[in-house]
Amino acid sequence: MPIRRLWNSLGPGILLAATSIGASHLVFSPQAGALFGYQLLWLVVFSHVLKYPAFEFGPRYAAATGRHLLDGYSRIPGPRGWALVIFLVSTLAQGIGVLAGVVSIAGCVLWTWTGQLSTEGCAVLLTAVIVALLLGGGFSWLDHLNKIMMATLAIATVLAFVPIFPGPEILPSLVVPSLPPGSIVLVATMLAWMPTGIDVSVWHSFWTLEKIRRDEPGEDPQQASLAVRAGRLRRALLDMRIGYGLSLCTGVMFVVMGAVHLSGHGQALRGVGFIESLSSAYTNILGRWMYHVFMLTAFFAMFSTSYTVIDGFSRSFAEGWAALWPAAAEPTTKRRLYVGFVCGSSLLACAILIAVGNPVTMVTAAALISLTAAPLLYGFNLYCVLRHIEEPRWRISWPMILISAGGIAVAILALGTTVYLEWLKRVA
Repeated sequence: MPIRRLWNSLGPGILLAATSIGASHLVFSPQAGALFGYQLLWLVVFSHVLKYPAFEFGPRYAAATGRHLLDGYSRIPGPRGWALVIFLVSTLAQGIGVLAGVVSIAGCVLWTWTGQLSTEGCAVLLTAVIVALLLGGGFSWLDHLNKIMMATLAIATVLAFVPIFPGPEILPSLVVPSLPPGSIVLVATMLAWMPTGIDVSVWHSFWTLEKIRRDEPGEDPQQASLAVRAGRLRRALLDMRIGYGLSLCTGVMFVVMGAVHLSGHGQALRGVGFIESLSSAYTNILGRWMYHVFMLTAFFAMFSTSYTVIDGFSRSFAEGWAALWPAAAEPTTKRRLYVGFVCGSSLLACAILIAVGNPVTMVTAAALISLTAAPLLYGFNLYCVLRHIEEPRWRISWPMILISAGGIAVAILALGTTVYLEWLKRVA
């Protein structure tokens, strides 16, 4: 496949990477390396493997059925719309907190780099810019911006990683689980947001349909022939796997850089100055000139994450409401719901980030909130691909089903452990 054709075919998978390579990679992965060396490398691989089916289900379902996952949620047996109600409650609970966290991180990067305004002021400014881009350009802006941002970030990170490429002695750390003392909360947080929250699989189904409509104007995604759908499915899965692989590789690289250059700086990575500490992992390798390149790429990563988070939660709210109440399915009404959630959630997120201040605290709290919804959403996705994809060739295999079951079990275990630890803190 020629490079230009591959570039044009990419889209939703790069948005997935953009959403992933943000807080989980810039905040939690370097912390893991700085605090515990290579001991938590396995967690990056483990989390990506166990969550892979959940994230593949989004583009698989959309390309195979011509519908988004929330349409599937509406057809899960039981009281009318119960799965949609759970999803909408989760969206409302997470949307504002997650947005406050990621926009605050983006503002922290911009403030550290430029020294202008303040962390909060930069975050509010970036939020306004993102809202304007979303309302003015929609998916086209999202698609083009993120391809450029992710390419820049990948090149800069590889440049910083190659000089410290570890030897074969780290291979056991990639596959052998270990839980060093004091790591439980960080492990639970990384399981929640490495590579990102399960709800992003629903967003991926939206983005896949949006790309189909853009690439095939005038065609109904649900009425295409089997041959056309098979081609869509191949392209959607290739796109998703490229983005997912990019997330996995950068996660590993950030842990290694944290272990090599940030050992002893774990506490610094938990505060507002985390980005300045993280930049030293690049400048120590490549020189001071790399500082501005790193800040640019870190800013790109967090700006793109913030962009996709605002868009994803807002699409989820509009589409979920429309699936629950058919009267709201009319395009003008859905657009109003989307715009309302974009503007309302952005205003509330700005209020929260101004009140809380520490972006790392907000991101950690948002990750743990995301963990509460993960087992249910993973289960909903699994049910939809097992029951609603009619063509046998496009259904998932038994190994994928077993991995899915393991992913759901681990999410429940991580949630239970986190709740238990919080209970111990309160009674101590």
